[in-house]
Amino acid sequence: MEARRQARKFAVQATFQYFFSEEKISHILDEFSGYRKGLKENKFQKYDEKFFLSIVKGVDENRLDIGKLVESNLSEEWELNRIDLTMKSIICLAVFELNFFNKIPFKVIINEYVSIARMYFDDKDIGFINGILDSIARKVRKINKEK
Repeated sequence: MEARRQARKFAVQATFQYFFSEEKISHILDEFSGYRKGLKENKFQKYDEKFFLSIVKGVDENRLDIGKLVESNLSEEWELNRIDLTMKSIICLAVFELNFFNKIPFKVIINEYVSIARMYFDDKDIGFINGILDSIARKVRKINKEK
C-alpha cells in the first residue's frame, strides 16, 4: 500500500503542476516521469507508476465533470477556481478515485488524501477538504450517514 500512497503524493504534485502551468498533461507526465526515473536510480522510494498515471490522466480527462461535482458541494460564494491549487489537486484526485475506483473503500480514499493534505495545510483547511470529500463520497457512493 505504500507504493499507492506514494503514487498519490506524486499525483498531487503533478496535478498541481498541471493546474498551475496549464500545459498539456502528456508533457507534464513525460517531464515528471523522467525526473522520477532519475531519482529511482538513487534508491528513491517506490511508487505505483500505473496507478499514478491512471489518476492523473483521469483528472485531466474528467476535469469538467469533477469540477461541476466539486462546485455543487461548495457554498454559494465559492468557486473551484478560487481554491488553492494544492487543495484543488487533492480534492480533484480524490473525487476521481471516488468515482472510478469503486473497489477502493471510500474511507481509504478520503483518509489517504486527508493525510496528504496534512503535509500542506492547517486543521481548518484539512477540515474543509475532509468535509467536501465526505459530502461527495456520500453522493457518488450513495452512502447513508449512519455508516
